Amino acid sequence: MENEESIIIGSIVSVGKYEILYATAPYIDESNGEIENVQTVQYLNNAHVKYNEVHLHYKIDWKENGKSINAINFSMPIDKKHLQDIFVTTPYGLIKKNRTGIGATTLELNSPRNSIVVVPTRALAYGKAINSKIDEEINKYRVLYVGGNITGFSVPDISTYLMDDSIHYKKFIVVADSLPKLLNIIGKEHYKDYFLMIDEIDSYQYDCSYRPKMEDVMDYYFQFPLNHRCLVSATIGEFSNRDIEEEPVINVQFDSSQSRSIKLIHTDKAEIRLKKLIEEMVSANPNDKFLIAYNSVKGCATIINSLSDSLKSECGILCSSKNEEITEYYCDIVEDKLPKRITFMTCTYFVGVDIIERFHLITAINVQKPHTLLSTDKLQQIAGRCRYPDGVLSETIIYTTKNSTNTEGHNDLPKQIIKDAEMIASFGNSYPVLKRLCPNSYYFKEDFIEKDFIESTSKRYLGAKPIQLVRKNIDGVFVPSFFNIDFVRIQIDLLFKLYSAPDSLANALKAEGHIIEQCNCVENEDISANIIMQTNEDFQQANILQREELISILREERTIEARKAKARFLITQRISMQNSLFLNHFIELQEYVPFESLIDKLAIYGNNADYNKFYNFVIFWALDEAHSLKVTMKEKFPINGFFKSAQLTENFNTIYRGLLNYPNHPNLTPNKAIHLIKHFCTLSDRTSTRINGKPINGYRILNLNPFELEGEPLSRIPATTSVNRLLRF
Repeated sequence: MENEESIIIGSIVSVGKYEILYATAPYIDESNGEIENVQTVQYLNNAHVKYNEVHLHYKIDWKENGKSINAINFSMPIDKKHLQDIFVTTPYGLIKKNRTGIGATTLELNSPRNSIVVVPTRALAYGKAINSKIDEEINKYRVLYVGGNITGFSVPDISTYLMDDSIHYKKFIVVADSLPKLLNIIGKEHYKDYFLMIDEIDSYQYDCSYRPKMEDVMDYYFQFPLNHRCLVSATIGEFSNRDIEEEPVINVQFDSSQSRSIKLIHTDKAEIRLKKLIEEMVSANPNDKFLIAYNSVKGCATIINSLSDSLKSECGILCSSKNEEITEYYCDIVEDKLPKRITFMTCTYFVGVDIIERFHLITAINVQKPHTLLSTDKLQQIAGRCRYPDGVLSETIIYTTKNSTNTEGHNDLPKQIIKDAEMIASFGNSYPVLKRLCPNSYYFKEDFIEKDFIESTSKRYLGAKPIQLVRKNIDGVFVPSFFNIDFVRIQIDLLFKLYSAPDSLANALKAEGHIIEQCNCVENEDISANIIMQTNEDFQQANILQREELISILREERTIEARKAKARFLITQRISMQNSLFLNHFIELQEYVPFESLIDKLAIYGNNADYNKFYNFVIFWALDEAHSLKVTMKEKFPINGFFKSAQLTENFNTIYRGLLNYPNHPNLTPNKAIHLIKHFCTLSDRTSTRINGKPINGYRILNLNPFELEGEPLSRIPATTSVNRLLRF
């Protein structure tokens, strides 16, 4: 923002993307009751301030004095608790509200203009929309919910709502995944007629790794005019996306800190310690409620199953609706109150949910399950779910740590990841152009398959969860997946800083002003292996029952295209992640494998590693008989042929470096080569035979159908098709 024109005259401050307008207004000095005229902010980044009612103090954090600004900081007046007490409309830019429960979403939903508020979860959207009902007789709401289906909640369609003249200002609250649907109906030419708020923006950094479409929201965000958009969260950190970093920052400050009294329990086994603590606290506080934050649905169910029958009956789990049919403990918030005396919750409920009663809060963090790791900001958000004036009854955090010795260079890693992603995205965008320019080039002879390209950019950094470095934006251009990169940065910070030593979390919380009581517990037992096994079986059986229902629905369709459309629809419904994966696999292979055979095989080869082997074989099986790969495999690996390990390796390396087009890769080792051969051939166990009277150890080729597919493929892959980019190694 350097070198942008600055205007600072009289009652106007206009520097880069920041705008402040002063006014002179009467102000009552509460110390003596006298009225005096003072200068106060009238407009802040196009937001109308209630300057006749509040005297808004602010301070500019200058990047370069008089020329460029880092942020505008303003202090919440001591007697005001909500942004609606200060503003009529929301300022544009990146709003760091630094505290939960100050009503940023409520301000925009009540503002006198058309608004679109985007939230990360269905539960959050539903909670804001349900209370805006206008007519009890019909399904008419002032704020229209746009998102996946919710049982028992029916709303008008978008077009009907837009046509309703009795609702002057149109207010949409939309789940992130459903934003494209809404904007397609509104039309790009009408973006200027709406203010777009992206709420809880920090959660996109955490969730994008398993909800990749969430980052598309930012593509739409930047299509709205600068003064018609804002990003909001109570806990905003750094962003890899430079465009977000260049948004004007409004920083809400408070005279008093939100200091919390927290008991920290460091342990070597999080789940057994959590079980014991629940039993102890429930017994000691028979009339109180408990909220347990643990971001593992199966982990929550395992702990519940380890409790006595009487306590089990008092337990429930607040989690994604995709788990409704998967665990018997699934439940919903009831009138802003906890549904059970002992309520567990996962990350779906970590943001945006208001609970208007007191409870004991227990948060569990288990380094053995990296998705349960939480930053201090997230811990603050979780504590902020309690909207009772006196706060929670108590707060306890159970956590484990992992000594991370290989820390060299991790501070500079995010910058390197961005460079990697930019380079790969540039290659993806250039490939089709280069192929047109050099159609006969060895390097550009292959077809470019976008899905495979994006999947191939998945990479693991310093033990964090693998992430895809690039994505395709809404304009069809490959770009770095900045939220995925943010996720890696956050995970690395958590692993190498916050949870690398027992005192690290305590010191971080103390630095934020919290009162910390520490203790250490070493466990000499664990959750019963029988309970863990039974819980796993319960989840698996629930997934199987749900999958059978999905299969019945698919079976009713008569064509491949109809089944593809139905499967894509079912993915958007309340089904488990495991069954979403099943449907995606079904869509991918149903054009080759007959329906009944495919669903049987997918049930067997469900996890990613097994599925990739099955997928590779299906592609091979579906090849035209004249395809060079199929012909060569039959020549190199004839049925009943006997080969020493070295011969198998040599034969497959010839194919790997030739037909499969990996000329620059090193030769495969025997173990790796034999592993890949098993994608296409059934090998005997290592055995011995006599050749020319001498015993030889090796393998026999039993068949070229290791997955026992019967009949013929529904369709064939032409003999001219290059398959190296189709196969997954």
